[in-house]
Amino acid sequence: MKSVIITGADRGLGLSLCREYLSRDYTVFAGKFLKDYTLLEDLQKTNKNLHIIWLDVSKKQSCNDAAAYVSKITKGKLDVLISNAALMGKVNCALREPDMQARQAFRSYNVNALGPVRMVELFLPLLDKSKTKRLCFVSSEVSCINLMKKRIGNSLPYPMSKSSMNMAVRLMYNELYPEGYTFRLYHPGWMKRVAPDGSRSEEAMYDPDFIAEHAAKYFEANRKDEQRLVMYDFKSNEWPF
Repeated sequence: MKSVIITGADRGLGLSLCREYLSRDYTVFAGKFLKDYTLLEDLQKTNKNLHIIWLDVSKKQSCNDAAAYVSKITKGKLDVLISNAALMGKVNCALREPDMQARQAFRSYNVNALGPVRMVELFLPLLDKSKTKRLCFVSSEVSCINLMKKRIGNSLPYPMSKSSMNMAVRLMYNELYPEGYTFRLYHPGWMKRVAPDGSRSEEAMYDPDFIAEHAAKYFEANRKDEQRLVMYDFKSNEWPF
C-alpha cells in the first residue's frame, strides 16, 4: 500500500485530499494544526488507513516527530509528500498601514516558504526508499510575479512568501530530479472556506472536494515531460511563475 503525508489537512483542500487518497487505497498521514477543527477525527472513524499527526511546519522538531511517526508505521518509507499548509491571515504589512508587523510577516514566510523545505529535508530518508518519490506543492496565482494582479493595499506577506516557495521548489527540483524525484506545483483556484462544522462559505468559486479530485489525479499521474518544472491550475492550464 502506498503512503502519503498531507500538511494542513484540518479543513479545505487538505482535508479533501485526505478523502481522495483514502479512496485510492493509500495510507494517509494527515497533518493537524487547528485545535478547533475535528473534521479529521470524524473522517478517521470510518477510515482505518488515516493517521492524524499534530504538525506545525514552522517548527523543525514538530516535522521531525512527524517523520519518526510515519517511519514507524511504514517501516521507514514514504511515497508522496503534499505540502499544503499555509498561513493566510492578514497582518499589518502594507505600504500605507502603520506599524508594519515584521515579526508576523516572517511567521508567514516561515510557514509558507520554509515549511515545505523543512518537510522535504526531514522526510528525505523515507522518500529515498520509495520508487515513487513524488513531491507536491500547493502554490497560488499570487505567487506569479509577471501576472500579479493583487489589489492595492492588500497585505504583502502571503504573495511574497508563496513566490519564495516557488523558488524553493525550483532549487529542490534542481537537486532532487537527477535522483529520481518528480515534482508537482499546483494552483488550486479560489476555494470556498470550510467551517468547523463542515459547512462551506457562500463566497469563492469552487468547492475543495472538486479541486481535490482534480489535484489528486494530477499529483498521482506520471507526465511525459517530467524534466520540466511547471505549475498547473485546476483547469490544467500552465502558469508562468
